Amino acid sequence: MVEIQKNIDVPLPNYKEKWSFHRLEIGDSFAIPFEDNELEVTRLRTAASAYSGRHRVRLVTRTTEEEGTKMLRVWRTE
Repeated sequence: MVEIQKNIDVPLPNYKEKWSFHRLEIGDSFAIPFEDNELEVTRLRTAASAYSGRHRVRLVTRTTEEEGTKMLRVWRTE
């Protein structure tokens, strides 16, 4: 018979995490520069959409102006 064990953490993946959506708590956000980075902005928006669909969380992206720099900011809202 198999022994059931509790409180054993799942090991971290052995691949590189590009975006840390899973670390965001409600109200947290992060941003990347928009200028000269439009391909990465598109990738981030696509990844946020896919992650929110798979994990049933709401991620909101907005273009913001921060200290004179155009940024793409991602928030976890629920």
